[in-house]
Order: sequence, then structure tokens, then C-alpha cells
Amino acid sequence: MFGYNITTLIIILVIALLLFGPKRLPELGDSIGKAIRGFKKASEAEPEPLPSAEAKASPATGSQTVTAVKLCPQCQKELGGDFAFCPHCGHKVKEAGNG
Repeated sequence: MFGYNITTLIIILVIALLLFGPKRLPELGDSIGKAIRGFKKASEAEPEPLPSAEAKASPATGSQTVTAVKLCPQCQKELGGDFAFCPHCGHKVKEAGNG
């Protein structure tokens, strides 16, 4: 069983019993079991697609808004967020005081 003989497993169980106590050990086993089930459920489920840039730009009310696209002055690549430095080339995009 898991590459260990019965003596090794008994020693591990006795040490766990001494560390956590008889009242805490069932709670610990229960929480570990729930965590393993949660990990299995999350790995078996289909991953949710990330929202696209258009879905973020248009509000749920249906009216479309025009968002200004910021470009790096050095490499002219689009900046997806409010960066102080360009993530593509590392050029300084804005001054530190421009919050």
C-alpha cells in the first residue's frame, strides 16, 4: 500500500495521533477528504472561458461605449491596463505622480 509496509503506516498513524490528538484527528481527516473531493471536482469540470475584451467593454445594458486604447510610446503595442511600465518592452509609460 503506497510502497510502505504495515509497520511504517502504524508508526505514522501513532505520530499523527500524538500530534493532533484523538478529537482533532477525525476533523483533520474530514477536511482533507473534502479538499481532495474539491480538487477532483475542479479538475474534472470544464474550464470556464475567460471573458473577452469586448464583453468587458460593453456594459450589460446593451449600450456600447467607446474605450480609448492606450499605446506604448516606445513599441506602439496596446496596453491592457493601467501600467507604469510597458509589459512588452519595459519603457516608462507614465510618471509616478500620475496616480
